[in-house]
Amino acid sequence: MIDGATGARTVSETDVVVIGAGIAGLCAAGELVRAGRRVIVLEKSRGVGGRMATRRVGAAVCDHGAQFFTVRGRGFEGLVRDAAADGTVAVWCHGFTRDAVPAAGDGHPRWRGATGMTDLPKRLAALATTAGSSGRCVIRTASRAVAVGPSGVHGDGRRVDVMLEAADGAPGEALSARGALLTAPVPQSLDLLAAAGVVLGPAAGDRLAGVGYDPCFALMVVLDRPSLVPPPGGIQFAVDEGGVVAWIADNQQKGISAVPALTIHATGRFSREHFDAAPADVERILLEHARPWIDGDPVRVVVATSLQRWKFALPTTIVSEPLVAVSDAPPIACCGDAFAGPRVEGAASSGMAAARWIDRALATVADVRAP
Repeated sequence: MIDGATGARTVSETDVVVIGAGIAGLCAAGELVRAGRRVIVLEKSRGVGGRMATRRVGAAVCDHGAQFFTVRGRGFEGLVRDAAADGTVAVWCHGFTRDAVPAAGDGHPRWRGATGMTDLPKRLAALATTAGSSGRCVIRTASRAVAVGPSGVHGDGRRVDVMLEAADGAPGEALSARGALLTAPVPQSLDLLAAAGVVLGPAAGDRLAGVGYDPCFALMVVLDRPSLVPPPGGIQFAVDEGGVVAWIADNQQKGISAVPALTIHATGRFSREHFDAAPADVERILLEHARPWIDGDPVRVVVATSLQRWKFALPTTIVSEPLVAVSDAPPIACCGDAFAGPRVEGAASSGMAAARWIDRALATVADVRAP
């Protein structure tokens, strides 16, 4: 089941708490349920998917986070193959226009959700919460964790306490688990650990502290006529020091929007420099730089706009391992899109590897499975 947050102060016990319902957290939850574990996934947003995000703007549908994904590894290939078989995902193309060079294709499919990038995480969430095994999973949206750390020694071994934020300012709910996986952007995960008084060892601390992210503005633009973006509907720009736009996608050509609509991603540098600027100023600058791909004066042809500001959009430093263990007893680890390879597949692979690690760690003590 997928529940909204509750404001009651209760203590729930489970095997693993997963922080974040993006692709890494959902893949981890699925692996753990199949291993027979009880899992609670906490997501601060109202829906699942993280940066695999789709939004409706008027009559348009726009992917405004991750735009596509590729498949290289065997583990992720099986997941995508199953999703393609039931129509959840589809191939968009085999390459994009780069600056002024038309798309030629490189043989690697670029995948998309059938109706938007949220389709794949929604499928994973449904599978995790309805799995017919001895494990079980609850995904709680609108649930913001504020601290994660060891609770001390209990009768059945060391446990993890997860404190939640209460909407009315009252003391939040406390969850108790045998282990925890933190799949949020690394700076946010470090904040959760610090709030619980966790002091990282030098090895883990150095690796996690070195992870950085670029922010990104995503401007969604609904048009009254087709855009001038060439087929197959995506342009990747060389990101130089003065660049403003990194990517433009035509969501109608992509096959998810019934009406013409663009997604414009700003470069990391522009997003950093303008992160606190007025949204209207950011929209104006991005529209100016996207004007060559808009058929007519934006003042007349733009029907609606919506601006998304992603603070942790793209990892700029990648940890080579799929996870970093923060604690072995109780088992706590960080994983996600900054581990073992960036982008969607890297995050999924990291989540699955972290789930296997924590399952093995839990098996080293008296193993109490869900009934």
